[in-house]
Amino acid sequence: MFGKIHKTRAFALVTVSTLAIATATAAQEDSGFSIAIDGQTVAGDPRLSTTKAREDRKLERAKLRVQFDGLEVRPRLAALITNARSPRAGETMTVRSEMNYPAYVTRGEIRITDVAARGGARVVATAPIAANGEASLRVPEGETLVMTYRVYDKNGRFDETRPLPLTPSVDAQGDFAGEGAELGTDLGGIRRIPVYGGAVTVSGSDVRPGAVIDTLGERVRPDPSGNFVLQRILPAGDRAVAVKVTGAGENTYIERDISIPRAEWFSTAIVDLTFGRRFDDADGTLDRTYSYGRIAGYAKGKTQSGWVLTGSIDTGEDDLSDLLRDLDEKDPQDVLIRLQRENAYPTYGDDSTFEEGAPTDGKFFLRAEKNGSHLMWGNYTASVGGGYYLRNERTLYGAQGVYRSPQTTSRGQSRVTVEAYAASPDQLPGRDTFLGTGGSVYFLQRQDVSVDTETVSVEIRDRDTGRVIETRGLVAGRDYRINYLQGTVVLTSPLSGTAAAGTVVTEPGGAYDVVLVVNYEFTPVAGDVDGYSYGGRAEGWVTDNVRLGYTGVVEQTDIADQTAQSVDLLWELSERSFIALEYAQTEGPGFGSSFSADGGLIIENTASAGVQDGTGEGYAARLQLDFEDIGLQTPGTFAAYYETRDAGFSTLDYQTTADEELWGVSVGVAPTEQLAYRFYYDSFENADGREKREGGAELSYLLSQRVRLDFGVEHLTREDPAAAAEDTGSRTDAAIRATFTESEDFAWYVFAQTTLDRSGELEKNDRLGAGLAYRFAEGWTFEGEVSDGSLGVAGKALVTYNSDDYNSVYLGYQLDPGREFSGATLVGRDRGNTSPGVSVACARMSMSTQRIPMICLATTAR
Repeated sequence: MFGKIHKTRAFALVTVSTLAIATATAAQEDSGFSIAIDGQTVAGDPRLSTTKAREDRKLERAKLRVQFDGLEVRPRLAALITNARSPRAGETMTVRSEMNYPAYVTRGEIRITDVAARGGARVVATAPIAANGEASLRVPEGETLVMTYRVYDKNGRFDETRPLPLTPSVDAQGDFAGEGAELGTDLGGIRRIPVYGGAVTVSGSDVRPGAVIDTLGERVRPDPSGNFVLQRILPAGDRAVAVKVTGAGENTYIERDISIPRAEWFSTAIVDLTFGRRFDDADGTLDRTYSYGRIAGYAKGKTQSGWVLTGSIDTGEDDLSDLLRDLDEKDPQDVLIRLQRENAYPTYGDDSTFEEGAPTDGKFFLRAEKNGSHLMWGNYTASVGGGYYLRNERTLYGAQGVYRSPQTTSRGQSRVTVEAYAASPDQLPGRDTFLGTGGSVYFLQRQDVSVDTETVSVEIRDRDTGRVIETRGLVAGRDYRINYLQGTVVLTSPLSGTAAAGTVVTEPGGAYDVVLVVNYEFTPVAGDVDGYSYGGRAEGWVTDNVRLGYTGVVEQTDIADQTAQSVDLLWELSERSFIALEYAQTEGPGFGSSFSADGGLIIENTASAGVQDGTGEGYAARLQLDFEDIGLQTPGTFAAYYETRDAGFSTLDYQTTADEELWGVSVGVAPTEQLAYRFYYDSFENADGREKREGGAELSYLLSQRVRLDFGVEHLTREDPAAAAEDTGSRTDAAIRATFTESEDFAWYVFAQTTLDRSGELEKNDRLGAGLAYRFAEGWTFEGEVSDGSLGVAGKALVTYNSDDYNSVYLGYQLDPGREFSGATLVGRDRGNTSPGVSVACARMSMSTQRIPMICLATTAR
């Protein structure tokens, strides 16, 4: 009996399975795919040819693979310097292009820029380069050179890599090294070329040594083990991918049909609902019925019209009646992700990376983007800028919209660009500024910094006027690391606190301050943050040379209640010739900032200069003309600026407490390769009676390839009612400097200057000194200078050891006469501070009666 039942059930199961296969096969006749075993179709559409199966078997026998990798592969752009060592001035540098989207590019070029050139950054060398090809160019003279790789599409839009330094301290492949675009390296900085399509990857193994592979329009050589991989992004549609292997006895040709869809989606979701009824609630305090649940999901895809849509939702577990309420509420447990991800969990030898596809502090995320424009709700950085005075770099949670018109100028800029944002933040912005200590570690005023909210830059400022001379943004991972939980920033290279302004040494060490500026968001320890932050910018190119712009920013967060707006006009003849005009107005107090002269050990808080119900105005005009752009044959640059700011004017860079006016002009001419000269004049005065006027002339002459002579004369007038008597008056100084370049590894210099005339109580400025830079062994460098004069003894020394591309150890010493140790009154005698360890910042101090040096020992891990 039981046996019959068992057999009957087995027969029924087989029958059902056979019927299911037959039904599934019939249902798949129009499905567009088939399943074949040994060339025989067993399921799917019988009308399909077995051509693909035969192609796949041929590829397998040849150990070749052709596959479609979806629509989510990102464009990658990189360049590799192939020289055996770091190229020096006058040597030929060979660069290889690495990119995975050559189908969208018509041309490319390698650009070398001198970022510290007189009159602003200047492109000093270019070389055309084909996509994934090579180019050679001679490295020009200069210590502040950077290289970028720029590619253009048919409409003139361009992508460009981040500027990467060309210095002897960087190994030959330095930041440009890596495994190429095939394995994920991307150095892209500017992205303006729309790239939509799918990735096709061709790879293989066991290719004979000496053989070459031709595929996707390129020639590839395998590595010593016979492996190769090539990935390219191609436009949507059907195409035949041919793979040809020739040489060394190989002669294989295979063609594989690939279909790249116009749309592709990935999604996942979970809905967890619970319903219940209570039968034992004796006191009747609970509802007899209850229901709760959670909805979570993620989806991302591309549409046929080119839109990229990304969305996510996670309501958390809650009552069903409250499940979809307060979707914009932030997660209070997001402090956990502030822990260093690489230290939070053990790793087991893999090299996987973490990528957050839907960054949001709330319960949902939504983003729709196309051709560089997007609408979104989630976490974003309000990158409002483009003018001289106003910008917003806050990382917020809320709504943002960016529009970039597909029409571009002849130089690749979008004709119209509009950005708008709105948020109700529950965090406060921090802005910490640090005078460079000569070390690499800087301690933020706050801890528990919100992840990925920082913006780090280095500014060069005039010490007397506060004018920002130059700003350079730093890149996370390459230029610095940050510990969000502890609030520490670690630079990959030590940062000096001073920079020279010219040949004449106005002050030992330099007349400019070098300042590290860190903007970030943090959650206050007590109290809730309430208010709104919104704003935006709109700009349009009326012609290829004229741009009009408007910026508006409103901050109503915590104690800040400020409205700021500006209008600006830019007339651009070329990258080095332009006229820029701007008017800005701020109303009400904004956020203050902090300052530290010792890396964050002692911090001074500076309140906003803006006042409640008060208005401040600022005007700025800048002019720069390259002589070549106006038809002159002699290389040279003319530059001028004018700025005026009212008391109460408050921005990120300027806190104006008294009306002030600044203006200046400069002319630099290089009539021959050996001779160059410059004239300059700067003026500053404010309503408190402070005045500074500085003018001079400089001449540089290359006596030989080994010797260069620099001459300078400068007149300085300084008045300050609040300063000591010896800091007011006027004087005229003259200086000479001789630089001797003995080899690529060794250079030294001597300088001398004297005060020709002075009036008032301003001290004399006689000084005599010498310095050198020497690479005395592989990875070891020494830089030092010592001088003495009427303002006191000054000196600096830095020994650096680069063990590899990622680690460096340095020992530094610096003595700056006259520097103040802000925020503290020092009593007694202190001969310095020694701080050994991993990336330890060091303090530099001075008193009115004593000169105190700074000593620093640190290890920096990149």
